[in-house]
Amino acid sequence: MNEAASGQSTRLRLQRLAKGALFVGIAAGYTLLLALALVLHGWKPALLALFFVIVGQFFRHIASEADRIGWRLDAERNEASPEAQADADTRSYQRRMLWLFASLAQLPNVALVAQATLLADPESGAVTAVSLLVIEALYLTVRRLNRRTAFREASYGFKDRGPFSDGASPIDASRERREAEVERKLAELRKLAEDGRISRRAYEKARDRHRVRVVMVKDAS
Repeated sequence: MNEAASGQSTRLRLQRLAKGALFVGIAAGYTLLLALALVLHGWKPALLALFFVIVGQFFRHIASEADRIGWRLDAERNEASPEAQADADTRSYQRRMLWLFASLAQLPNVALVAQATLLADPESGAVTAVSLLVIEALYLTVRRLNRRTAFREASYGFKDRGPFSDGASPIDASRERREAEVERKLAELRKLAEDGRISRRAYEKARDRHRVRVVMVKDAS
């Protein structure tokens, strides 16, 4: 059981590092586009392109938060509860918000392609469109990793390894050990519920109590 928890912790850390690498690639892609706009067309078009990128990130952040809320609703929804219908209505509203802001996040991309086409030629617009499609593919990969990592923050290596240490920092290590211990206890309780030694309702109450403790500790740290 401890080996499984340790494996989950290692996989989570690797996935967070992968998210960090993807964000670096996204930032590099946008920086390259803005640098080309500055060199080829001057500071005014580059400033306008920067405005489009910032607006797009604003909408994308809201869409990501709506996606996180939807993931949490899916994880916590209990069809047998009296609030099932209310949860379904909330889920429907969340989906509409997600699609709305995900669509709005694409409008700055269209503006960037139009800007490149008007300032240069259709070929430049096509190159810009391909670059933005690559960036969107990276964002889709980030979204998949978000759900696999329970929307944990990305890691860039610096947080886990200090300049004078060879491993994880004490704070991160203790938090990961605490989360691994919670997962181990939940796995044991789930096994007891499957064997019929405790009721399903007792397991769900204990599961919710453990998860609330983890969230409270994270917020306090």
